[in-house]
Amino acid sequence: MSSTTEPTPTVWGDAEGRRRDILASAERALEESGYAGLTMRAIAAGAGVSPGTVYQYFDGKEDVFVALMSRRLDELRATLDGMDRDIGIAELLRRILPQLTELWRRFGRSTPQWEAKVLAGGRRSKGVVTTATVYLRTVAALAAALRDTAAARGQTLWDDPAVPHWVWDSLIGVADDLLHTGAKQNRVTPDQLVRFATEAIERGILAS
Repeated sequence: MSSTTEPTPTVWGDAEGRRRDILASAERALEESGYAGLTMRAIAAGAGVSPGTVYQYFDGKEDVFVALMSRRLDELRATLDGMDRDIGIAELLRRILPQLTELWRRFGRSTPQWEAKVLAGGRRSKGVVTTATVYLRTVAALAAALRDTAAARGQTLWDDPAVPHWVWDSLIGVADDLLHTGAKQNRVTPDQLVRFATEAIERGILAS
């Protein structure tokens, strides 16, 4: 039986604190029930506010999902920006993988449902634009980190805009395997998988 700690009530008038409460409630709802269970009523109940209050901050569950994902992507970007460039590409990837795995654990299964809902409203919808912008900033930070880390060791990356996207997708694949223990079922430990994958990615993107 799991125990939960009641959140400390946010002081009246603290708009930023109220927004944090709402997002914390939404993240719990998403983790427990998936995207289908991420309703404005459930979010409100978890945050100890009325549904009307939630609507003062977000237009709907789609916008809440965007805010949650954007926050995690921003945190990952900040990690990349602050990473030591002398550690080598494989080590850099190993250090960000836990954060990326957590992001994928929380949002991976819900992203297709969110995309189907939002894209149905048109590709110019606010949710799509916001998430795409934050994702592109994160990939740009990854590209810069890879380039600078390679340069610190006198190495050169392949000059192709697909490089950071391929690295991102490759890491997501590793994260998915770690979460579903695919490699472990074939007697490959998580450490073995991570080491092999990150070193293989490094070899794959170095031109020299």
